Amino acid sequence: MARDYDGEDLEKKYAEEALDRKAKAGIHADACTTSIKLFKHYGRKKPLVKQVICKKCGKIFKTNRDTQLCFSCERKKN
Repeated sequence: MARDYDGEDLEKKYAEEALDRKAKAGIHADACTTSIKLFKHYGRKKPLVKQVICKKCGKIFKTNRDTQLCFSCERKKN
């Protein structure tokens, strides 16, 4: 003969199962998004254009090359 569960026992059982499901879902969500969060901070790129002060004339210009002279001073040099 099957045992009839009291209403309280059944409610406790379901409440514990619900807590377990919520905890597992939270752990799963954290595990899935952690790699994405780490990549966002790790994968930041440096800007290509940088601001440089010319060593010869003191003019401020922007370039993507590794140079210390502005375009006009560089042209005069050659």
